[in-house]
Amino acid sequence: MSTGNRKTLPMGKQSELNDLVELLVPLGFKDASTLTDQLAQHREMYGVLERIRRLESELKLRTTNGRPRADNVDRFVQWATSNGCYCNKVHIVEHPAYGGLGLESTGPIGAGESVIEVPKALFFYVNDEPRYRQVLDLMPGAMMKEQGNIMLALALIMERFRKDSFWRPYLDVLPERYTTPLFYTPEDMIELRETAALEPALKLCKNIARQYGFIKKFVQSRVDALQHNFTYDIFRWAVSTVMTRQNKVPVNLSTFEELDFTLALIPLWDMANHITPEQRDGGHRHNSSSSSSPLVTDTAYCSKLEKLESILQADCTKAGEPVFINYGKRTDAEFLVHNGFSFAKNPNTRITKLFALNRTDGLYKKRARLLELLGVPTVGKMEFGYGEHDSGELSPPLYALSRVSVLTEDELDYYIDTVDDPLKRAELCQRRFEPPTEAIPSVDDLRKRQRHWLASAMETILRRYPTTVEQDEALLHENPPHRLHHLRRLLIEFRLHEKRVLHSFIED
Repeated sequence: MSTGNRKTLPMGKQSELNDLVELLVPLGFKDASTLTDQLAQHREMYGVLERIRRLESELKLRTTNGRPRADNVDRFVQWATSNGCYCNKVHIVEHPAYGGLGLESTGPIGAGESVIEVPKALFFYVNDEPRYRQVLDLMPGAMMKEQGNIMLALALIMERFRKDSFWRPYLDVLPERYTTPLFYTPEDMIELRETAALEPALKLCKNIARQYGFIKKFVQSRVDALQHNFTYDIFRWAVSTVMTRQNKVPVNLSTFEELDFTLALIPLWDMANHITPEQRDGGHRHNSSSSSSPLVTDTAYCSKLEKLESILQADCTKAGEPVFINYGKRTDAEFLVHNGFSFAKNPNTRITKLFALNRTDGLYKKRARLLELLGVPTVGKMEFGYGEHDSGELSPPLYALSRVSVLTEDELDYYIDTVDDPLKRAELCQRRFEPPTEAIPSVDDLRKRQRHWLASAMETILRRYPTTVEQDEALLHENPPHRLHHLRRLLIEFRLHEKRVLHSFIED
């Protein structure tokens, strides 16, 4: 992509754009304390950004070479292998069920065999080159500390529009659009009401809009490589690329002071989709994989050889099998906000909801006293995972609240008056709870009471969602992919996955 013959806006439209940026920046710094205020603020900022996008679209800037991603794969692989990458018995193919491209076996592969190797020289990261340093010196330290990936996104923009860029084959194979919250409309955002992803998604959009405004106003005009190439669409593309593909490389490649790792993009290796070892039903969609034993690779950086290695964990017996990597232990909400996908039964999912001790309970004072002794609030946001294996995956405060809420008066008196060892009392906060029979004659009965309390609490929380599980299932069933926008389908799938976590405490 040549840097010559850049299109510029007419003076009147440039003035209008400048006015909109002036309007956007203070909005990005305005506090919004309640969720209602945050949604209203998002809608207002979205309106300003849409007007900005319409003006900037006249600059005719593109993040692709105009060809489908799949058409760029051969040239990309040739570039990667000619620059030191090793690609063994896997190739890049279209995986529509995973939202784009992915890695797939070309034949049998033995466990322990290396399938992808990428030399350090092919890591894309911000080094100490003068053109990067020029931007770093203009960016406020607080912004870089809050969003370290912003500089990597700006470096990506510089390379995207740099004449004869070394990285062009890699950039050409990247997606043109993403499914991160930066591409949501306000109507899309409303689909996330009551979910764990709503506030993080709103915060992300606000931060990136604010950073766009700051860079547009104070940085862009002072950096040659950004002066004619920085728009909101280009910026959200670059930020989303970095969010969905970045890795913390455990060596300081950049030589910047006070850094013990470097954020980097790793070509070829990042073509693999995500799966967890426990997962058996797909990575980017909850019903995607046909394999009962997914092929997952272990990945490590070898400092001696200065390369990343991706090694298959188990035998692959045939061609055509998807090959996955693990993006790390993230909740489903974190995957949605930062990676743009969701999947069912994520073993790492944790949800935080508001729970409270029943103030109308005749034993409220005693229950509140015991919770006080345990250091647990009578009302507060508490975390939980799936409701399986006895009482499920609960945070210590929720273990305590769910047990204290169902103790009999004698049991309460025992833990308030008889137990003088704080560690013994603190067992109420632990998953493994084996009290003495003189305290609780039947642990099985207590667990039954606790499960009933949790089921009732989860039913109450489920009623706060605007839709039911059945309604969400019907929306997905009655609207095939060609009739339901892919972003709306993704958000419905996500909130359905979240509701099923709550339902796991209700269903036997």
